[in-house]
Amino acid sequence: MASEIKNYIEKAREKKLTNEQIENNLITAGWQEAQIAEALSQDADLLVPPPPPSVAHVGMWTGFLYIIFFISLYVLATAIAGILHIWIDKTVPDWSFTSLGIDSSSDLIGGIFGLDIISTIRGYLAAIIVSYPLFLVLSLILNKQLIKQPAIRNLRSRKLLIYITLIGTFLIMLGNVIATSYDFLSGTVTLNIIGHLLVTILIAGSIFVFFISEVKHDSKTK
Repeated sequence: MASEIKNYIEKAREKKLTNEQIENNLITAGWQEAQIAEALSQDADLLVPPPPPSVAHVGMWTGFLYIIFFISLYVLATAIAGILHIWIDKTVPDWSFTSLGIDSSSDLIGGIFGLDIISTIRGYLAAIIVSYPLFLVLSLILNKQLIKQPAIRNLRSRKLLIYITLIGTFLIMLGNVIATSYDFLSGTVTLNIIGHLLVTILIAGSIFVFFISEVKHDSKTK
């Protein structure tokens, strides 16, 4: 009698039936719950745990896509931050530059590199026009790949780029907070400086929070 249950369970396993489905079918066939529980427990002891997911089949192409994705992200974030910094300079001028006959820090930087503000803004807009569609398309492609192949989360190049991004954005925010704190302690902090700090935290912080959530999600799916 036990061999009949065992044979049925083996066939049910091949059909990918769950323990609940197997138990219901056996009860319907007239078997006692105690016999079913004993047979299922013996069968569970023989089950071999599945091998860990492999990313060997993913190949170099996906890694290359992640490199392009992160490059487009860096370009896009830099361009957006640059435009916001210029807007801060024009909206809330820094008195320390005004006293030197310079409208803003953006004008000073533009003068050093031989660029006017209009040319700088035009460059940032061109970067956004090129990088944003690339960033968006790659995001959709890579998200679909993650859904179909969760093992991609273990791809070494993906993890490396995520951690580099986390470290970079954290250092950018930390440096700006330290600089602003120094200005505050020296009594030279202005609304312009605070505005630049908020822009940095908004851009770098958003990227940092997103990829921290990705790291947490990866750890849960292991």
